[in-house]
Amino acid sequence: MSDVEFRGGGYDEDLSYLIDLVEHPDPLRTATSSARAAVRTAAEGDQVVAAIERACESDPRMALRLVAGLSSYWWSRGLQDEAAAAAERVLGMLGRTVPAGLEEEYLLTVLHGASSAEQEQLELAQQVVLDGAGPFKYPVTVLLWALVFGPFESAAVVADVLARHERDGDAWTRAAVELIKGYPGLVDIAPAEAEQSLRIALARFRMLEDRWAMFLALTGLRQIATDLLPITTEAVDLASELGLEEEAGLLLCERAELHLRTATLDQARADFTEALSLATTTDNAEAVAAAQIGLARTARHAGNLVCAREHLAQLLATCPDDLPDAREEAAHELEAICAAEATA
Repeated sequence: MSDVEFRGGGYDEDLSYLIDLVEHPDPLRTATSSARAAVRTAAEGDQVVAAIERACESDPRMALRLVAGLSSYWWSRGLQDEAAAAAERVLGMLGRTVPAGLEEEYLLTVLHGASSAEQEQLELAQQVVLDGAGPFKYPVTVLLWALVFGPFESAAVVADVLARHERDGDAWTRAAVELIKGYPGLVDIAPAEAEQSLRIALARFRMLEDRWAMFLALTGLRQIATDLLPITTEAVDLASELGLEEEAGLLLCERAELHLRTATLDQARADFTEALSLATTTDNAEAVAAAQIGLARTARHAGNLVCAREHLAQLLATCPDDLPDAREEAAHELEAICAAEATA
């Protein structure tokens, strides 16, 4: 694929066109269908990487603007690897220089490339946050900051950042603040308050049709809520819509375990079976093991001990050595089967 192929013009024209697209306030909702397709093609392929590499050589400020402008899109599609690769290239070029007037763009780039950033780059990005007074220019910045830097910041800094975004941010930003407040490990609040914040965030993101943010809110709720079945069901559906096949397989196992608790064995068997199919397709050994053990447990509860043994035999014959927890759980299930056979 060539460097940038949006309009068929020269490099400078096409790069300017891409900047116009990604710096639109909400390019994927209000742009034309052809513009949205151009952003998708660029963000998910090689064109943005090529554009950023060329911009690093000729216009570093443009490279920063590209990373910042595409941040919301990368976030909404779960394209963390693409974002990290682009950020690493830009940070390698910038070193320890924060271009004047592009402080938040620098912060966003560090947030995407935090795993490979230098310590001084991390400190410079943190200083951008401390020097700020109002909400960030890019709404996604506050959420990425909370997820990457939040756990390492003081409670006072986190409270200040959230307060200014809750007060002055747009609808998406205020939803993100509720998500941050409720997400486990980010803010120290009571479980009931955290659950309320996550439910508010989920409702707001649902209205905004941000499925990735909804999925993150559901992930938090699954750790603290009591009505897990509807929450897990929505998470399963969203994972499928977002193309998160590995996550969908594990979520199906979680939902099947909930069915087992209420002795709805047909639903449990159906979920474990679907999870096994997904896990086999994606070569996810962890999910394969969870599904096979679940099917064995379901068969045992149904009184079909022969079938239960068959599932465990299949698992133990193929389970990798680097999944000792799965082998241990299978051994416990085998003991339960033996006990059931002894009393049959």
